[in-house]
Amino acid sequence: MFSLLRRGSFSEIHPTLNLLLLQTQFLRPISSSSTNPSNQSFTLSYLLNSCGLSPESALSASKKVRFKSPSKPDSVLHFLRNHGFSDTQIANLITKRPLLLLAKPQHTLLPKLKFLNELGLSEPEVAHYLSTDPTILFRGLESKIKPSYEYLKSLLGTDENVAATIKSSCSSWIFNFDLRRVIGQKVEILRKYGVPEKNIAKLVMVRPQSLSKNGDRFEELVENISEMGLNPSSMQFVNALYIFAGMSVSTLESKLRVFESYGWSEDEIVSAIRNQPVCISISKEKLNEGLNFFMNKLKWEPSKLAKDANLLGLSLEKRVIPRWMVIQYLHSKCLIKDAVSIRCVLKLTEAKFLDKFLDKYKCKAPKIMKLYRGTSRLTFNQKG
Repeated sequence: MFSLLRRGSFSEIHPTLNLLLLQTQFLRPISSSSTNPSNQSFTLSYLLNSCGLSPESALSASKKVRFKSPSKPDSVLHFLRNHGFSDTQIANLITKRPLLLLAKPQHTLLPKLKFLNELGLSEPEVAHYLSTDPTILFRGLESKIKPSYEYLKSLLGTDENVAATIKSSCSSWIFNFDLRRVIGQKVEILRKYGVPEKNIAKLVMVRPQSLSKNGDRFEELVENISEMGLNPSSMQFVNALYIFAGMSVSTLESKLRVFESYGWSEDEIVSAIRNQPVCISISKEKLNEGLNFFMNKLKWEPSKLAKDANLLGLSLEKRVIPRWMVIQYLHSKCLIKDAVSIRCVLKLTEAKFLDKFLDKYKCKAPKIMKLYRGTSRLTFNQKG
């Protein structure tokens, strides 16, 4: 199952002196073949004063773009402001892609914005999307962007789903590559293993970066997850895929060692992941705290905890310990006599827990709310 395992900052200088230093740096002769220093100084001043870049960002950008007059960059800034870009978003765009200031707005920029609008993105959403990653503005609409869109739509079914995917914070790269070439092979691998089209679409919409690994590595990952006993037709299979795809081998190994330090066998670890794949995404520190509490304080065996391994992701301070303390208190006062499943108690919503265990008994146990609110300060030593 686990076969997949085995570089000077200006920020402390006063801004006025900072700008002076930057400008005088460009006025020094660099070599006989260097760009006109006056052009460099003008570009730097423009980036600082018209584009709103920080001194450090302006210095970096000025090494990638040069202009003698404000005509071209002014037209770009005017265009962006007229299409809903804020000053902060414009600064982000120019910082990431300084050459954008030399673009022809009507020829280069407008068609891309119209394309995104036609997919269902509003003007503010387009501005947010492009300021996050402006790469699409430098790609051919007909030769690159539209083919990727057509392939994406073939997977997702509707423009609404395509738009939702574009809006996703993790999907800014979608039109930056030949999508069919980048993820097509992985989609075919998923189909080969029996993953339904609706689940493939869900993966592309929610976790497209899961499909970014090379084909051999991706198929090995899918095979390992299948060997763990997860049903390819279930969403748990897809959940496990994007969890493992985003995790380095060293991170996975370190988490497996945490389980093993509490006496878990490989079969028990596999069982936990099969039941609740999210358990392996829990941080190593939180995983250790949860195992310590459930196994050393509550005396749960690995086989029991493996059935509800997602409990390890709950906050000990804010949820687990306070609720456990309330149940212990009610038992000590003989207010509840029947056995109460801590597992079920921890899964209750806050409203239901308050109604069932606090509001119901607050008259007979006046201190119960104070106990519940105060238990967040309780701590437990490592491993008991």
